[in-house]
Amino acid sequence: MKRRSSRGAFTVRHICFAAPLFLVGGAIGFPLGFALSQAAPQMRVQVVMQQRVADIPLPANIEVRDDRWDPGAETGAHEHPGPVILAVIEGELVEETARGRNVLRAGQAFWRPAREMHNVKNAGAGTARVLAIHFDPAR
Repeated sequence: MKRRSSRGAFTVRHICFAAPLFLVGGAIGFPLGFALSQAAPQMRVQVVMQQRVADIPLPANIEVRDDRWDPGAETGAHEHPGPVILAVIEGELVEETARGRNVLRAGQAFWRPAREMHNVKNAGAGTARVLAIHFDPAR
């Protein structure tokens, strides 16, 4: 009796089994492949200020402040004992110093030297917000 080889020969039973597998694989594979091909979340860095300084007192007390001005609010003329970095988060402020008038806009950062007399005012219609990092002499 001759035995028949089933290699290479597809039967109806094989095709009926393969078709649903192919469909399920496609239903899972395409969305999974698309999801895996998407870029992973990234962290981005943009340098908004670079400053060479010689007036940071050693040792120093560092204070990070979240300053907010309502429309029309101002600080009044004053100075700080150490330098300050200002990073404007939202809004627009007008700063007056002996060197002149500056407009501080969202996305910008500024260096204020120690003991510089200044007044900062929110001349805009919305809240202004600044991340202020103070480097004051330790006492």
